[in-house]
Amino acid sequence: MDSSEKNELESEVSAPVSVPDSYNLEDYEEVFFDDFDGEELDTTKWSRCPEWPRQDHGGYWKNDCTYLKDGNLVLEARRGPDHLESGAIRSRGKFMQVGGAYQIRFKCEKKSGLWSAFWLMYGGKHDTDGTAEKDGEIDIFETICNDHGMQYLNSATHWDGYEQGMHKSKSARYKVTDDFYDTWHTVTFYWGNEYYMAYLDDSETPYWKGKVSEYGGPAVTSHYMKITSEFGKWGGPVNDTELPSYFLVDWVKAYKRK
Repeated sequence: MDSSEKNELESEVSAPVSVPDSYNLEDYEEVFFDDFDGEELDTTKWSRCPEWPRQDHGGYWKNDCTYLKDGNLVLEARRGPDHLESGAIRSRGKFMQVGGAYQIRFKCEKKSGLWSAFWLMYGGKHDTDGTAEKDGEIDIFETICNDHGMQYLNSATHWDGYEQGMHKSKSARYKVTDDFYDTWHTVTFYWGNEYYMAYLDDSETPYWKGKVSEYGGPAVTSHYMKITSEFGKWGGPVNDTELPSYFLVDWVKAYKRK
C-alpha cells in the first residue's frame, strides 16, 4: 500500500460511536438527501462504481447503465455486446458515517437472473479478526425474485473479507409476493449498537431485526452507501427476453442520532 492509498483509507475511518439505540426517526436529524431531480448524477454525493466484473453470470458494472430520468435514479441491467451489464453507485469518500438511520424509496421489476440492492460498505482494508468491528458489509436489502422459485428481501452482514476460508456472513430472508414488484416501496433502516432494524413501507413490524452481536458484532468504522443492480446465479437463470430491466430510486436519505 502506497502512502496516498494509506491516507485515503485513514480518511474514511471515523471514531467509534456509542449512542442508545432508537428506532424512531424523531430521534434523528437528516444529514444526507438526494432526490435525483437533476439531469446528471450529483457527483458531490455519488460516484459510479468502478467497471468491475461482478458475480458468476459474467456481468460487469458499466458507467452508462447509471443515469437520471424523470426525477429518478435509473440502474439499467442489460445484455451488452460482450457481456451482461448493470449500473451501480456509491457514496465512498463523499458521505460516510457510523450508525444512524437510512431511507430509500425504490421500485424494482421481477426479472430472473439479477437483483437490486441497497447496502453499506466499509471503505478501508479488511481486518480478518473474526468480527465486523473494523470492516464489513451491511446489506439492508437485496431483492431476489428467482432463487429456486423463492422471492424475498435478503438482509445480511459480511465480515473478515471475501477470501475463501476467511469470509463470514449471516443473513435473514423476508418473503415477498408478486405484488411487491413494479410498485414503489420505502425501506427505513436503523443501524444501532444492539440491533439492525429494517422496516418496509408503513409496517410497524421490522422485516429484519438482527441482533448486532450475532451479525459479526458492532462495527465502529464508517461505511458508505451503495445502490446497485447486478447479475448472478443466486437470482436465477438470465432470461434475455426479460431484458433490459430497470431499478428505479426516487430518493435516498441518511440520518444521525440527535
